[in-house]
Amino acid sequence: MRRWSTLTALMCLLAARVTLAAEGMEAQRRVSPDLARLSPFGLMLDAGLTGGMGLSFSFRPTSLVRLHVGGTHNGVRPGGRVGITLLPLRGPLTPALSLDVGHARPVKARSLERRLADLSLPPLPSLERVGYTYASAMLGLELHLHDRVTWFVRGGVSFLELSGPGLKDLPEPFRTTLAPGEEEPWKLRMVRPTAKLGFILSFG
Repeated sequence: MRRWSTLTALMCLLAARVTLAAEGMEAQRRVSPDLARLSPFGLMLDAGLTGGMGLSFSFRPTSLVRLHVGGTHNGVRPGGRVGITLLPLRGPLTPALSLDVGHARPVKARSLERRLADLSLPPLPSLERVGYTYASAMLGLELHLHDRVTWFVRGGVSFLELSGPGLKDLPEPFRTTLAPGEEEPWKLRMVRPTAKLGFILSFG
């Protein structure tokens, strides 16, 4: 009888310890973010050296991958961007590998002609006539404050191609506003460092 009483007491003690441990794990789970429970959809706002300001819609199909698509503006021309971020680890502070591809079309000759013909508008800067395409590879860190907000900082390298349209068809009065060599189409490729800072607001 004493043996059964001792066994019962040990089982009750073990059950109590398991219950306390489970409650502790539940409390820890509520305090610290669990990447598996992060909302799959989000809005990403960032600023960087290559694309300028960006606003994107993000989707996270798994805890390891995030996709995004949206628009950018570098202070001269608007553009578009798509990208993927790989998140190999879990935790409040995690490393991240990001790949972005962006593009902005150069101005068309007809649009440039209408702009130059409107004397009420200021002269069109030369950089506004330039289009660009870039591909960026970046490494960085992400800080998950909770299941709704993620801050990130990234740095890496961008492969950039600048292009300008051929403007031979512009009427003669407007050609005086062009810089030397702008009548012919041109391209310029370069490699440059890039960086990005931003945050993601998750929902859904």
